[in-house]
Amino acid sequence: MADTTPSLALPLIAGGQAQKHVTHNEALALLDALVQLAVIDRDLAVPPANPAEGDRYIVAANPSGAWAGWAGRIARYQDGAWLSLVPHPGWLAFVADEAEIHAYAGGAWVPFRSTITALQSLTRLGLGTAADAQNPFAAKLNKALWTALTTSEGGDGHLRYTLNKQAAGNVLSLLLQSGFSGRAEIGLVGGDNLSLRVSPDGGTWTNVFTVERTTGAATFDKGVLREELAVFTASGTWTKPDWARTVTVTAMGGGGGGGGARRGAAGTVRNGGGGGGAGALNSETFSAAEIGATLTVTVGAGGAGAPAITVDDTGGVAGTAGGASIVNDGSAYDLVRAFGGGAGGGGTNSVAGGGGTAGGGVSLEAVGAGGAGGSNGALGASGTTSLRGSGGGGSGGGLTAANVASTGRNAGAGYAVGNGRDSNGGVLGAVGANGTAGQSKRWIRGAAGGGGGGGAGAADGSSGGGNGGAAGLPGGGGGGAGAALNGMPTGAGGNGGRGEVWILARG
Repeated sequence: MADTTPSLALPLIAGGQAQKHVTHNEALALLDALVQLAVIDRDLAVPPANPAEGDRYIVAANPSGAWAGWAGRIARYQDGAWLSLVPHPGWLAFVADEAEIHAYAGGAWVPFRSTITALQSLTRLGLGTAADAQNPFAAKLNKALWTALTTSEGGDGHLRYTLNKQAAGNVLSLLLQSGFSGRAEIGLVGGDNLSLRVSPDGGTWTNVFTVERTTGAATFDKGVLREELAVFTASGTWTKPDWARTVTVTAMGGGGGGGGARRGAAGTVRNGGGGGGAGALNSETFSAAEIGATLTVTVGAGGAGAPAITVDDTGGVAGTAGGASIVNDGSAYDLVRAFGGGAGGGGTNSVAGGGGTAGGGVSLEAVGAGGAGGSNGALGASGTTSLRGSGGGGSGGGLTAANVASTGRNAGAGYAVGNGRDSNGGVLGAVGANGTAGQSKRWIRGAAGGGGGGGAGAADGSSGGGNGGAAGLPGGGGGGAGAALNGMPTGAGGNGGRGEVWILARG
C-alpha cells in the first residue's frame, strides 16, 4: 500500500503507526494549502522578505533563494519555512493581485479564460455591461473587430455575417441611435425589401429608399438629386463641393439709377428724367469638371439716381449705370457676366430724359428698360416689365411750355412669369409727389420691380418736382425725377437696385 494519496500526495496513516496525529496534521496542512487555492502573486522569483503564515505564491521563472528550482510551483509559508507544492494539470488558482483565475495547463499557469474554447446555450452574455431579458446580448465597448479565418488557419478567407428573421412581416434591421434615440434604420423593416429610413427624434421616421427584391429597382422617396444653392448679395467666393456634377451660375447686374429733371422758367419746356434700366439676367450651366474649384463672385452695385437740381435754368443730369455682376474661376475669361442696367437720362429744355437700356443692352433674358421722359415736357413712358428679370424705372413728369405739369409714370414689374411671386413696380408720383419704391423679389431666385417716376412740380411753383422711387432688389431700375419751376427744386432720380448672383450645385 502506498504511503500517500495519488492526487494530492496526502500522507496516509499506517496500521500500528505511533504518533498518528503527526501524519494527520500534516495531511490537514496540505489540504489547507491546496483547497480553495488563492495565491498573492505569480510574478515573484525571490521569496518576499516578511511573509505571513499561510501566504501562497506561484513561483515565477528562474527563481532563487529558498525558491530555487520551484518555477511554476505553489510556494506556501508554513511554520516559519517555505513548502513546495507541485501542481497538476487542471488545478485552478485565484491570483489576488490580478483578480483573475489561472489554470495549470501544458506545464504552465495560464489565464483560465484562455482555456475556454466553447460556450453553448448561454441565455445571457454581457461585455462590459449587464445583459437583461430585453437585450440578452449586450456589449459596452469602443471598438469591435470581426476578421475572416484565413486558409492557413483552417478557414476559407471569407466573412459573412448572417441575420435571419422569422417571416416577411417581422423586422430585421440595423438601428443606429444617438443618446439611445433612433436616427437611422436599414434592413428588412416590416417586409422583405431592403429599405433605409431616418428620424430626427426617434419617433417620426422618413423613408429614404427602398430596393425591390425581385427586380433590384431602387426607389428614392425624396429623389436622388442633391442640390445646394448659394445666394450672393455681396461679393465673395464660392467653393465647389466634391459631390457636384453640374453647376448653374446665374448673375443679375445692378439696376441703373433714374435720371434728373430740368428746372426752368415758366413758358419753357422742362423735361422729366428717364427711368433707369434693369440689370441684365444671364445664366449658364457647366459640368463641374469644366470649372475651377473656387469661383470669385462680384455683385454689381445699383446705380445712383441723379441729384435734385437746385439752380434755376439748369437741366437734369443722367443717373449712374448699374454695376456688372461677374463670376470667374481664375481663368482668362469670365464664366458669366451680367451687365448693369443703363442710367436714366437727364431731362433738359430741349431733350427728354432717355430711358436706361435694359441690361446694358446685353441680356439672355429680356429685362425691363427704363421709361423715357416725354418730349416737350409731356407725359413720358412707363418702365417695361420683365417675365423673369427685373423691371425698369418709370419716367419723371415734365412741364410743357404751356405750363402744364404731368405726373410721373409707373415702373415695370419683375418676374411677371411667377403668379404670386412677381414683384410690383413702383407707382407714379402725382404732380408734386414722389414715385413709390419698387417691390423687392418675393422668392429666393426672384426679381424686382423698378421705381416709379416722380411727378413734375406744380406749374404755379407751389411744389417742387417729385423724387423717382428707389428700385426693388435685386436689379430694378430707379425712377426718373420730376421737373420743376425756377425757385423750386426738382426731384432726385431713384437709386437702382444692387445685383445678385445665384450658384446652384447639383450632384
